[in-house]
Amino acid sequence: MAEDSDDSDEQYPAVPRDDLAAGGWTLRDRRQEVRAEVAGFTVRAFERRYEDDALRADIREAGGPDHLWRLFYATQLSFTPPLPPVFGPAMALPKVRAAAREEFAEQLREEGLVDVEEGEDERFEVASGTRAKLTRYDAVLPVETGGDEREVPMEGWIASWHDGAMLLAGGLYPAVGLADMLDVPNIVYEPDASREELRSLIRGVEY
Repeated sequence: MAEDSDDSDEQYPAVPRDDLAAGGWTLRDRRQEVRAEVAGFTVRAFERRYEDDALRADIREAGGPDHLWRLFYATQLSFTPPLPPVFGPAMALPKVRAAAREEFAEQLREEGLVDVEEGEDERFEVASGTRAKLTRYDAVLPVETGGDEREVPMEGWIASWHDGAMLLAGGLYPAVGLADMLDVPNIVYEPDASREELRSLIRGVEY
């Protein structure tokens, strides 16, 4: 995994680095940007984004299409001026959550996905014991393989919660097996395992 030289920077969320390294994930991008204006506050996002380079390389070397297949990201938000300590997070979280969902759907489209649809919500307990709201997205990734265009069903999740800071985490993975879909018979990929891994990575994000 690429070295994150500013891991001590408290503006960025802590991520489960050992699990990411063991899973073949590589740091793809580390960014900070103004994300939104919410109720008179400027919201800045400090984000780490990881890609499953191992799966991408395996599919490419097997003759399949070269594409992003699995994504994980973690974001910590800061507010200017600072939120009031008592009521501020409760006031801002619903609006931040709505803006984050729109941003996530747009990011999926930027990765080439189509038919992006927001699905169900569920409550989700992260490592600290805080309850996050987790939202599913369904989408399709059109790819070309063997001269044919295939549509790979994809599933994304985004979680949002407040636990010392406002945090977002989520990711993306194929929702079906890839061996037959992409004509790469030697590729072993299990959607259920990807789902559980992503949920575990989200659970491990901390302030």
